[in-house]
Amino acid sequence: MNKNYILMAVNKAGKNVYIDEVPNGKQCGCFCKECGGELVAKNNGKIKVHHFAHATGNDSIQCSQTALHILAKEIIAEERCVPSINKNGQLEFIHADEILLESNLGEIIPDILAVCGEDKIAIEIFVTHAVDNVKFGKILNKKLTTFEIDLSKIKYENKDDIKNAIYDTKNIRVIYDDKIAKMILEYKKELIKAKGIRKFIKSGIVQQCPMKCGVIGNRIAKMFDVRFSKCQNCFFSYISEDKESLLCMGNISQGESIPDWFVKANVNENRIMTNEEILLRLNEFKKM
Repeated sequence: MNKNYILMAVNKAGKNVYIDEVPNGKQCGCFCKECGGELVAKNNGKIKVHHFAHATGNDSIQCSQTALHILAKEIIAEERCVPSINKNGQLEFIHADEILLESNLGEIIPDILAVCGEDKIAIEIFVTHAVDNVKFGKILNKKLTTFEIDLSKIKYENKDDIKNAIYDTKNIRVIYDDKIAKMILEYKKELIKAKGIRKFIKSGIVQQCPMKCGVIGNRIAKMFDVRFSKCQNCFFSYISEDKESLLCMGNISQGESIPDWFVKANVNENRIMTNEEILLRLNEFKKM
């Protein structure tokens, strides 16, 4: 199977069309959404995989990636079936009352916005670009329930292949969900208390690293000066508002309460991690 087929194009009227919806050859009257080049439809009975090809013969991976991104959004709009988190914190699929494509929410324009009763669910389609730190921060600020569907490595020959990949839970990750965020925040607070993570601070220096790796030579390190890999991967670290300084939960003194921004831990993941993932990460971290 080849993952670079162009299955979606735009016709002369500016409408997105699937390969099996148009006449064969140049009669399809279609163009590439990415580069604007003229396309030829190859969808007669002799061809196993129906697809579009550039009339010039110069197909590119960027063109097929754009077509995949568009087709994925069209499929979800047709199905109106979107991921959701139930009250038990489990992933499920629900029916959307309305699907909006590229809806402008101010600082965020999600690929898909599903309206489900009073709830709104954003869906990002990952073909070339995953949710980054900047977008993640905006999602957190809005507390917008968001899922990312990873299609970056799938192989496909037709619409059904892509549909199956969209609804394969292995390809779906939770970027943010308020129910999960609150559950995990409480869980992490308990983790800190149980493991004595909040250490005594003297003169601004953490007397013991939360994960027992903050000693450089015979000197106890200031956590906000530490830059090595364990700190970058530790889920008790976070990035400060200036988006440059790596800080540590160990900097919180005994008299301070654990702030809500602790939910922003796992900054390198650009998402909220589940409790199971936190435990797995903790166990992996101990082996480093």
